[in-house]
Amino acid sequence: MQINMVCCLFVLNSEKNENIRKNDIKKIQVLTDHQGMLPSIDFHGGDMKKMLKTHLKNIIGSSKFHLEQVYTMENERGIDIIYLAITNIENVSKLAEEYVLKEFNILNNEWITFGESSFKYKTKEIEENNNIEYVHEIVTKDNELKKTLLYLLISYKKIRSNADNTDILFKFLGSSFTLEDVRIVYEIIKDTSVDKSNFRKKITKYCEKIETENKSKNGYRPSQQYKFKPLKGDAWL
Repeated sequence: MQINMVCCLFVLNSEKNENIRKNDIKKIQVLTDHQGMLPSIDFHGGDMKKMLKTHLKNIIGSSKFHLEQVYTMENERGIDIIYLAITNIENVSKLAEEYVLKEFNILNNEWITFGESSFKYKTKEIEENNNIEYVHEIVTKDNELKKTLLYLLISYKKIRSNADNTDILFKFLGSSFTLEDVRIVYEIIKDTSVDKSNFRKKITKYCEKIETENKSKNGYRPSQQYKFKPLKGDAWL
């Protein structure tokens, strides 16, 4: 039986805002090759996670990313083991020529944005033996694309489900960030809006202030910068 390890790498990227007083415009991107296929390697024995880490490092030129196994999917050729990976664009030091970053998002729990295209989907709850299974139906006639979108959807929903009770949001952030940056990433991931004050109270346990200059060259006070502060037992990788 063929075993294939497939990686869904989500990268937080940003564009400079013309208004220097406002935050950069943030977006989530995913790593694929030029045909839209996710990075993958066949498994022939050894440490799966270590092998996939090495493979990703060779693609993005960095080993600073979060990686975890999220799902196992059977298909006609064998088994795909799906891994979720998260990083910030500052950790993508040298992207391999055969790979690109494509914009990705899920809107209103019914649309998937993938690159320049959008795909409708719906999720069904199937109850069997007192267990509920979620089946995602994606509207596209391209079976390989459908599989890619399914794996990305499963992984993205894993991020969503953990956004409220773990430090997973901070895996998207760079070496420094503002509290507003964290809120923006949360709202993108959850496709929602939150109360700023309540949200800040919730996340400050993961944030440690960084001392910066009081004023920028433009004469205004910049936003307070923070770095990630793991709680006891937390780790980046």
